[in-house]
Amino acid sequence: MLWWAMLMSPHFLFRIERDPKGTPDGAVYKVSDPEFASRLSYFLWRSMPDDALLALAEQRRLHEPDVLKAQVRRMLADPKGYSLASDFAGQWLQIRNLETNIPDRGAFPDYDLPLRDAMRTETELFFQAMIGEDRNVLDLLDGNFTFLNERLAKHYGIPGVEGREFRRVELPAGERGGVITHASVLTVTSYPTRTSPVIRGKWMLETILNAPPPPPPPNVPTLDSPAVGKTVSLRQQLEKHRASAECATCHNRMDPLGLALENYDGIGRWRTKEGEVPIDASGRLPNGTTFSGGQELKAILRADAPRFIRSLSEKMLMYALGRGLEIYDRPAIDQVARRVEQNEGRMSELIAAVIESTPFQMRRRDAAPIASAELPRPVHSMPTP
Repeated sequence: MLWWAMLMSPHFLFRIERDPKGTPDGAVYKVSDPEFASRLSYFLWRSMPDDALLALAEQRRLHEPDVLKAQVRRMLADPKGYSLASDFAGQWLQIRNLETNIPDRGAFPDYDLPLRDAMRTETELFFQAMIGEDRNVLDLLDGNFTFLNERLAKHYGIPGVEGREFRRVELPAGERGGVITHASVLTVTSYPTRTSPVIRGKWMLETILNAPPPPPPPNVPTLDSPAVGKTVSLRQQLEKHRASAECATCHNRMDPLGLALENYDGIGRWRTKEGEVPIDASGRLPNGTTFSGGQELKAILRADAPRFIRSLSEKMLMYALGRGLEIYDRPAIDQVARRVEQNEGRMSELIAAVIESTPFQMRRRDAAPIASAELPRPVHSMPTP
């Protein structure tokens, strides 16, 4: 039974950080080099430190700025660094929900497991390129390149891509660009049988703008789904919610963002009609700004760079710490975002600023042990619109 006790031990299941003896409650102190090595390794590799990292930790050199920078570069260049792209993108963009959010085969007969896997791979490779090429974080919104294999290229209607292997593809101006128009994102923000501007709008508020809406009121009426695409558009159906004063406050924020993506169906294919009804992807934001379609919306989001940079900084810091953020973390978020803004929005600056931040290098006596690098999941979700 010794092996069973070992497997059940908290020391096996969790990464436990111990407070130095005599540390008073509420005290803030720098974590030890071995603990810092563990934090660094699980942030960038989702795995335990290697011998090189542990050796520097044992020499108490890991906190030295030049040593730390060199190790971060080495770790990101290592194949294990792909886990930062796959895990962070999976959690931040919620594309790990591809495993459970399965489109209806009757509504989308072309959807299958190879297409699902290709969707996820595209987003992971895109995020990995953002890190490897040290691109401006704003390219996450509208970068004009992606990674496709033949299956996904046909899904997008992009010619000239053959075979199962993924390759980098420069995108023409228009339909695609950035993670917002990736099929992975568009699929997990849809219902099995159709799109949902409300889910997509809520995703935009939570994921891109870091401004989640409050929970919906009780007894929200559902849409007449059979009529959508036959006699009325989804836009017209959503007007029922905006007609209610208690619903309008949130729907006026969510609906325009989601409706801007209505040219993409429930599995991310481009379309100009919903059934027999032409699609109107125009909208007006609460501040009065108007736009027509996803491309113009992305231009608006890029123009509001500080807001997106701060949102991404908060999500990255949350992932790195493996816990939700508190009020006392706000100065650190401000510092991370400001550093990214002042350095051309580079991904390397975002990662370095998170690693060098006070919450990542310090610990409170009353803080809970860090178990894993996991973005806290939303505590509420919107019902069927």
